[in-house]
Order: sequence, then C-alpha cells, then structure tokens
Amino acid sequence: MTVTLKESASIAESVEKSLTIFVEAVELSSDLEIIGTALPNSEEVFVIRDYSKTEGIEGAYVEVSIDEIVQKVTDTDKAQEFINVIQNDRKPIVLNGITRIVGYYSRVNNWNKSKVGELRDRAKGSYGLTGKSPLFQDDRLGMIDSL
Repeated sequence: MTVTLKESASIAESVEKSLTIFVEAVELSSDLEIIGTALPNSEEVFVIRDYSKTEGIEGAYVEVSIDEIVQKVTDTDKAQEFINVIQNDRKPIVLNGITRIVGYYSRVNNWNKSKVGELRDRAKGSYGLTGKSPLFQDDRLGMIDSL
C-alpha cells in the first residue's frame, strides 16, 4: 500500500489535532501535569503527574500511550473522558452479581435473606495460604449486605 503525500499530510494533521486537544485538556485540569515523554517497550508515552494522588502503591505517575491518544481523542469530550479515566473519576458501573453457590449460576439480586446469608458466610472464609483477606473484601461484604 502506498501513501500519497496528501494522505500523509492529512494523517499528520489528524495526529497533531488529537495530541493538541489532549494536551489542552490536561492543562485545564488542576491536578494533572505532563512531565515529559518516555519510550518504555519501544512505544512512546506521555508521562503525567497526578497531584491528587500521593506517591506510593497506587502511584502518582501515569503513562499514556501516544498511539492510544491519537486513536481515541477526536474532540474535547473524548479528551475529557480520557482525563476522567486517568483520574479515576468515572461514574460507578452497576453489575448484576452472579455466583455459583447452589450448583448453578444465578443472579444474587433476587435471593432471599437466608441465601444471601449463606453467600456472606462463604465470602468471609479465608481460603488463601497467607491468611490475609482478599483485596476489596470490605467492598465485597458491603455489597452483599446491601442485597
């Protein structure tokens, strides 16, 4: 496949537009700052500092693939969605809980009180070798309690 000079210029304009929109969205955010670019795994990325997070396990630095920005950011709304994902500022997603306690898969949102109690008792169990509770255990038990 050959690319003409006109098509190449059009692609370059599209890439520049996407990157400009993304950079402007980051600059409008009070918590984000583009620190620079990097080449981990031979893919160029923006390195972004999120000042709303402290350095540590979750980390305050985010690497965003320039290829992904070019593919997904086409206007300011898409750029804002991208920023919301970076800042983990999205609407919660409601899922129907499905489990296989009684030998078949069923939704837990219409279970009676005793079956929900059985699910909670099983969720409290520590089946790991370390004795530590699973990640997000409190959230899980809270969700079961809300049934």
